[in-house]
Amino acid sequence: MRTSGRADVHVAYHQMVVQEQGDAHAPGRALNGLVTSAPGAGRIFTGIHTGVVDVTVRLTDAPPGPAADGWEETEQVELVSFTGEMRLAGLMGDAPEELPVLTAHGPGRYGLRVHARGRGIDYDGTADVPFEFYLLTVWPIDVGPEARARLGVGVAEELGLPDRSREIREWAQRHAVLHEPGRPARQERPLLPPVPVRGVAQTVGHRLRIVNPYQDTAPAPDLPSGLVAAAPDSVVVRTLKERGRVGVHLRWEPAAPRLAVMGWEETAEIEFVTTTGVMRLPGLWPDDDRPADLTYQGAGRYGLRVHGRAQRGERLSNRPGESYLLIVWPVALGAAAALG
Repeated sequence: MRTSGRADVHVAYHQMVVQEQGDAHAPGRALNGLVTSAPGAGRIFTGIHTGVVDVTVRLTDAPPGPAADGWEETEQVELVSFTGEMRLAGLMGDAPEELPVLTAHGPGRYGLRVHARGRGIDYDGTADVPFEFYLLTVWPIDVGPEARARLGVGVAEELGLPDRSREIREWAQRHAVLHEPGRPARQERPLLPPVPVRGVAQTVGHRLRIVNPYQDTAPAPDLPSGLVAAAPDSVVVRTLKERGRVGVHLRWEPAAPRLAVMGWEETAEIEFVTTTGVMRLPGLWPDDDRPADLTYQGAGRYGLRVHGRAQRGERLSNRPGESYLLIVWPVALGAAAALG
């Protein structure tokens, strides 16, 4: 039995998962910011959005001593395994063969301590070469025939104990907060919309594009005859300029705005869908350098109202004469709403 291993793990949407056969899911966010678990599953959150991280796994027979030096973060949770076959993998990826099975003593309860270093180097970025490092230490807490029986695994009937496996799995499903992929797991969602953003964006081919810049693979809609068009994970605002700078104002609302905004020449409204929960203007330079995520509340369906105007003649400012106001609000949140 292997007791240690090291591998590059390919992560997606900031996540590595600890999983086994079954339908359990770990919560979609961690109160400690690093790792979370539910019966039958676990989840570890990375700084990068997509790419490879360096992972070392160590299996011990007893709880480890004080946290090792040289690590920036250390958190600990409990794992519950129904099969004894829990493996680590990147979200939607395969488990690396170099890493051992985490729950080598069979079904039961295990401790999992996660050390991490480098999560803040390029948050939300990508990595072809690992610069984030993780050490996972796993040890048994309650294993063996009686532990199997307490979990309702196989021998419950032999020992005259009730079969609780379905009950435990249903509990795990009820308590798994399945947030949409792509959102920073260690940040609470703000209760109030962000402060409005003003900046300058670059238009190319009469287009202002709104996409996920980290996964810019969604087919773009055709250039609209009107002001705006959308396809899943892609929005295009048609500009008067073929190429150059335009002014952009972003505003978020909790629901569709009822009052008209004065002083704009054109207005159009659509709904769009994001499956990742990350939608940005790649060429936007905000005045205060704050990154502006139009869909800060995560995956789902959103409303978008676009106002446009062009100031002609002499201007007393060096700001672009052509500008756009984008107002965004949620229609239905969650991965189910995005895929429905």
